[in-house]
Amino acid sequence: MIGRTVKGHKDCPIEWRIAGGERMLNSSEKVNLSHIVSERIKEYILEKDMREGDKLPSEKQLIDALGVSRTVVREALKSMEMLGIVKIKTGDGIYVGGPSLKPILEQVSFRWHQDERKMTELVKTRRILELGAVEMAIENYDVACLDRMDEWNRRMAEKVDQGLPPIEEDLAFHETLFRATGNETYLELSGLISDFFLKIRTQHFDSVESSRKSVDEHQNVIDAIRAKDVARAKREMEIHLAPLQKFI
Repeated sequence: MIGRTVKGHKDCPIEWRIAGGERMLNSSEKVNLSHIVSERIKEYILEKDMREGDKLPSEKQLIDALGVSRTVVREALKSMEMLGIVKIKTGDGIYVGGPSLKPILEQVSFRWHQDERKMTELVKTRRILELGAVEMAIENYDVACLDRMDEWNRRMAEKVDQGLPPIEEDLAFHETLFRATGNETYLELSGLISDFFLKIRTQHFDSVESSRKSVDEHQNVIDAIRAKDVARAKREMEIHLAPLQKFI
């Protein structure tokens, strides 16, 4: 790598000019060059210990520092934005994005609905996540989250009494359970997987009997968590998740 210093954001030098600059490249080499640029920008973010919301050097500064074309830099930034690594604000600048698993997982999961084996694996994965969530919720013991779980379950019961499927309330109940773990990464992963169970929720809550049963099971889980009884909480969650198998 040929060293070259170009003033960056907050007068931080950028010293990552790519060896040889940009010559006549074929399409595969251009893709590779875009990847190299992405890696250089990620290295810069780490080296400068930049955080979410910090402003990166401008597009022109990146072009000058790296010795590549505007097209290559824009392709690199676009791919990084899709992954949530950077955030581009038109007319303002390029910023460091927030850490998130969702953009990455969405790239590999868009066809899971069409794969029976994948859906079976997702059911097993959800079981592991839910059982882990009740244990972590007991360890974290966030009373405010437990109160919200109670509230969502009460709203579920109201919907059932009205003869309506409590799909949104059920989703909110489980999201709050994962939030009660205090683990943001765990919450992101569980949220993505939960998205794949919307159709199953619709089928499950087609029956008033099944809906009322879910409300009772939710309450049993809440009571076990409040009692800090890990074994009981997991047992109640196992009972609650058992019907998932018949929808696969």
